[in-house]
Amino acid sequence: MATRLRLFAVLSAVIAAVVVIGQSSPADPVVTGDVQLRFTAAPMDNPTTTIKWPVVETVDQSPFSPCEDIPIGVIESLGLAFTPSEPEDGLRCHYDGANYQMSIEPITWRTYQQSLSPDSVETTIGGHRAASFWVMKPTDWNNKWWFSCMVMFETSYGVIQQSLFYSPVYSDPDVDCPSENMAKAQQLAPYYKF
Repeated sequence: MATRLRLFAVLSAVIAAVVVIGQSSPADPVVTGDVQLRFTAAPMDNPTTTIKWPVVETVDQSPFSPCEDIPIGVIESLGLAFTPSEPEDGLRCHYDGANYQMSIEPITWRTYQQSLSPDSVETTIGGHRAASFWVMKPTDWNNKWWFSCMVMFETSYGVIQQSLFYSPVYSDPDVDCPSENMAKAQQLAPYYKF
């Protein structure tokens, strides 16, 4: 019985393979007339062509790199160099303010309007449009979360996100996230590339 089942399984596999190969092999093309191949030596940027230039609008993928563009002296003077700044995914740069952490990231694939949170408070910082909002608010039911707030700037290429995060368990002294992040945004804005 087991031998017959194996033989049936092998036979089924062979039939399935023949069917798949038969369906996937292309049929011979039918040519109904003479084929004429034409070419021209005219350049592709000929204004008479239908191609629009540029075909794809390109964006500088690295318009601002916080770890490289903000001088280390500025970072040290603001108290964000408790440990050396650290590049993370993309252009994000991580800073250590001892009792809190901060990251700064330029984003080129999203506009300011697309990035606004429903509870954003819009303002102007250093002459630039900005918004402030909570990312993860403090709660009474769980005080071990890393709370996080954001200041976001509108730029010509997208946005600059400046996030501050801390833990009420490990941060001593405790941090007033929105006001501390806003103060750092005002101090760092002259070094951002908009």
